[in-house]
Amino acid sequence: MAAQPAKRNISYKSIALPAEHGSWSLTTEPILLGLLVAPTWAGLFMAIAAFAVFLINRPLKIYWTDRRRGRTYERTAIAWRFVVFYGAIALAASAMTFALAGWRPFAPFALALPLLLIFMAYDQRPGRHWQAELTAPAAFAAVAAAIGLAGGIAWLPALGLWGFMIARSVPTVIFVRARLRLDKDKEGGRGESVPATIAIHVLAVVVVAALVWVGWLPWAAVLAVVILLARAIWGLSDYRWRASVQALGFLEVGFGMLSALIVAIGFWLS
Repeated sequence: MAAQPAKRNISYKSIALPAEHGSWSLTTEPILLGLLVAPTWAGLFMAIAAFAVFLINRPLKIYWTDRRRGRTYERTAIAWRFVVFYGAIALAASAMTFALAGWRPFAPFALALPLLLIFMAYDQRPGRHWQAELTAPAAFAAVAAAIGLAGGIAWLPALGLWGFMIARSVPTVIFVRARLRLDKDKEGGRGESVPATIAIHVLAVVVVAALVWVGWLPWAAVLAVVILLARAIWGLSDYRWRASVQALGFLEVGFGMLSALIVAIGFWLS
């Protein structure tokens, strides 16, 4: 009798959870900032809904990839179950947000829709694309505004939260890509050279300063992006620390949490 092939074990973690470690930080930071500035039950439910939407991307991508190829595997069925599970959580939490705060918290997502569509178009393609890596955190940064609106803050400060998170997340993605290429002795490309990366951080400082000047953000927001600029200058210099990819990721998580806390303190004191 011919031997039966061994059954391949399915990794539920690889299906249910995003593989990109950096995406966890850039997802939790706007949630943290929104909840620190405007902590309410409506905002908490919005945070749960947003996090469920973040989690749904991985299994949904696996499911559609398999279906597009016209094939169904065991992982396809598992991925679909996670899509339904995460989707149910997102819908239930969104319904609770609507019941407590009405439609206002959902408005920023309409503004973020073009960014989300660009992300989806590139994310479905094989490989990694800078368009997807930049538009995803910029779109998800709208969660900070949504949670703020759910918590009852005005439109302009809510949009200021979104603007700050874009100024934090987009330069950070470019910095990490440039840093990794620099450590591998590769020349920067597509805006990832050291001067371009520093220039983008300087632009972020200018944008945040403008938002502070018009009253959308507290003064502390400028301090937060200046710290990120200093981190970029040091981190791309010859004096930079020698760190593994994992250590660099943890450092960025720390800078992100510190930035959110500084801006939140600015709101508390204003």
